[in-house]
Amino acid sequence: MKKSTIFTAITAAVTLTSGAAFAEYSMDMEMEKCKAVKNGKGLIKEHKADCKSVSHSCAGQNKAGDPDSWIMVPKGQCDKINAGDLSGVDKKITDKLENAK
Repeated sequence: MKKSTIFTAITAAVTLTSGAAFAEYSMDMEMEKCKAVKNGKGLIKEHKADCKSVSHSCAGQNKAGDPDSWIMVPKGQCDKINAGDLSGVDKKITDKLENAK
């Protein structure tokens, strides 16, 4: 297989994966990347990050506690999550977080 074909396939897979992370939300809803961190430790569960970071190359490859991993959330919810207030935060988001329940 040619390198260009492999690259095209990988690019398509990454695009589809990252798009699926927030496809369930309204198209007019503004989204933001959220690094959920408490005391320097990432709160995103292992294999639940939405896309690549400096420590991994694709969605779902993060380790638990990775402070560089992030998820997509509706604008304004990241500040709430990092403050420990999960009221009004969608269950699909809280399910990606450690100790969110």
